Amino acid sequence: MTPPAPLLASLTTIQTLRGVAALMVAIAHLHSVESRFGGTPLLGSWALAGFGGVDLFFVISGFVMVWVTRADQGKAASLPSFWFARLARIYPLWWLVLSALVAVWMVKPDWVYASHESSPELWKSYLLVPDKELPLHAVGWTLIHELWFYLVFGFMLLLPVRWFPAALAIWAIVTVAAASVLPTPENPFVALIRHPLTLEFILGAVVGLVAQRRILPSPRLLVQVGAFWMLISALALRENAPAMFGQEWPRLFYFGIPATLLVWGCVGLEHAGYESARWSKSLGDWSYALYLIHVPVFAALGRLAAPFSSPGPLDNLILLVAALAAAIIAAWILHIGFDRPIQRLVARARGKRAVGG
Repeated sequence: MTPPAPLLASLTTIQTLRGVAALMVAIAHLHSVESRFGGTPLLGSWALAGFGGVDLFFVISGFVMVWVTRADQGKAASLPSFWFARLARIYPLWWLVLSALVAVWMVKPDWVYASHESSPELWKSYLLVPDKELPLHAVGWTLIHELWFYLVFGFMLLLPVRWFPAALAIWAIVTVAAASVLPTPENPFVALIRHPLTLEFILGAVVGLVAQRRILPSPRLLVQVGAFWMLISALALRENAPAMFGQEWPRLFYFGIPATLLVWGCVGLEHAGYESARWSKSLGDWSYALYLIHVPVFAALGRLAAPFSSPGPLDNLILLVAALAAAIIAAWILHIGFDRPIQRLVARARGKRAVGG
């Protein structure tokens, strides 16, 4: 009997999904920029459903953490290296982009935090500490959720492998119970711990566990159902997208569950022989940089284009295309010139720690 092929170490389809998620969020923010600075809008309120890319990011994160740590589960010695890698992945690029925004904010506060009544505490923004206010760079709220997941997941790596699924189930049950008992807590730490978005990370982790066991049924169908579900969600929301994303459980239904199906299906497709195009994988490699830089780029170009705004869709089309292209180019520059060198240094440092015991 021929043994099954080994599990793939890296998955191009998951990198492609990262790129898709970043583009979804960018399109949602393009709608906001167009509405504020443009003339006749091209993107309707349906574009705000692109914020579902955040939910896709969360599911991917949960999956990836299980996938890349499968050899480390139950090994206490791997915990410092895990946390070091996660913090190094999040903070350096975040600090770079945030510092640029702080410089602008000190000169033109209304250019950076205009939609919020009070000012954030900068140290909390830099450290991504939960707060009642959004970080100065507002997209950082998602990174706070990421760090919470990394913290708890790291402790779960200390457990024996056979206990890991039960621990995930207990975490999910506790989160659901806390969200039900504490629907609107004022303490930002409590609000984070009981937030149902944590379930999206857990769903991704579950996909990682079942995929390790080669439970990969009908991957093409899973991808089709997940993509169709997200499309229907976008069309169903339309005018109600802003209100829906302010809620918690509906978001999990509209985007968290289909994102889980997409990730599960993509893993199955790749193990069946499918491989994403090289360019789409590259966009996935730049996705974190794109996620952090697209709002500042859009805002800057929107302000530059506002004086030339006129009736008709042409100027808006030019703004949308130019802004998205500029954000992708800026993300590429940040990835090549800063993020990738940092991650290579981190990988080298982790290798030395491993050799050193």
